[in-house]
Parts: sequence; C-alpha cells; structure tokens
Amino acid sequence: MSEFVSLTRARALPGLRMAMVRHIPSPWGQAAKAFFELKGLPFVRAERAGDDPETLLREWSGQESFPVVAWEQERPRSGWAEILFLAERLAPEPALIPTDPERRTLLFGLAHEICGEMGLGWCGRLLMIHGALTADPTNAFFTAFGAKYGYSARAAAAAPERSAAVLRQLDARLAASRAAGGRYLLGDRLTALDVYWATFSNLIEPLAPEQCPMPDFFRAMFTSVDPTTRAALTPALLAHRDFVFREHLTLPMEL
Repeated sequence: MSEFVSLTRARALPGLRMAMVRHIPSPWGQAAKAFFELKGLPFVRAERAGDDPETLLREWSGQESFPVVAWEQERPRSGWAEILFLAERLAPEPALIPTDPERRTLLFGLAHEICGEMGLGWCGRLLMIHGALTADPTNAFFTAFGAKYGYSARAAAAAPERSAAVLRQLDARLAASRAAGGRYLLGDRLTALDVYWATFSNLIEPLAPEQCPMPDFFRAMFTSVDPTTRAALTPALLAHRDFVFREHLTLPMEL
C-alpha cells in the first residue's frame, strides 16, 4: 500500500484516489478501502495535510466529511452507497451487490441501518460525542462534531436502542442465512453487507490491538460501554466479523 499524499496532490492526480481519516478505524473509510482492495483496484490514499487550504475538501467534494473517493475527472463521491456503486462499476467482479432483487433489497436496507443517518455508525458517534461532552461540556472539537451529527440529549438517549435494534436485525439475518446453509449474511458469498458489518463493528468492540493498531485514547473512545448496545452484540456477530476479516480483509488494519 502506498504512502498518503496531501489532498492538494490527490486532487491533481489521475486515476482512483481516496481521502481518508488516519490513525483510527473510521468505518466508512475502512469499508470503502476494503471494496477497492477486494476488487484489485489500485488507488492513492490521501489525507488532509498541514499545507492544504482549510476549505479544500469542500471545494473538491462539496462537503466536509471523509472518505471522499475520486475517479479520473468524475465528480468525487462521499456517500457510502455511491462509493459502493462506483467500485462495482469499475470492477464488476467480484460482485459485492447481489443480482437477486430480494437480496439486493436486503443489502441496501440493512446497509442503511449500519451506515446511514441514525444507523449503527451514526448512533455510535452520538454516544461518543455524548460521553465526551458529559465529561467536558466546553470541548470545542466535540461541540462542533456534535453539530455535524445532530447531537442533542434527546438524540443521544435514542441511540442505544437504535444501535441494539440494528444489531438484533443483523444477528437474525446471520442466523437465517446459516439455517439455509449460507456462510455470509446474505447467503453463500461475501457481499458489501458483510464488509459493512465487519468494519462498523469496530465502533462497538474494536479488533485486538495487534489487528487494529490505534492509540489507547482512541481505543477507549471506540469501545462502547453502553449496556443496551453491548447486550445486543452476540458472539455469533463477533465471530462473523472475525471470519470476514480473516478470510477477506487486510490484517492488521492499515490506519
């Protein structure tokens, strides 16, 4: 894997580029990275460098969140679904979106429950923000971060049950697939849904330090202490996460 380049440099390059958050297993970025690696698509990784203009990411992509994926001169993509569709178009095999309409509907419905607004990742962020602002209400970084994710005491109060509901859906889906002889969430082959679950699980129970090397400060933030969420995190889901990483994804994670 190549070294990171600046956003300024990445914007000027041809080919496939992905701007990412570094040093933490940000699940949206790690899932996107996994899609391109699974498909054997080479790409340049980029990060915000000290000499990048402060407004560059917005000027380039029209928004201010990572990851951002750019292909040649096409408009940059930042949404989880549009990044997946781009990966599928650039390398149709191995397919990560089922051709069967019912399974495809299941994939995008459950993927939204993981990646979308008030989904598993979103609620994990809300709980992270809530913990930080409870400890220090004047924390400027988390105040701004909270505004970005629509943080409020009411939203934070709803997050545990929303997270648990998603986990229960995924556990039921895995059980149904296993009962039908499948090894993955949607049957007998890996799909994007398995990748989303594997990468987003690190917002609840990160992989071991030797597999997911990040500073202890961030590890503590990424490890959920919410009892409602943790009660819904079953051994079967964790075992499936470990299987997907072991068989298909890069270990140790490259952060």
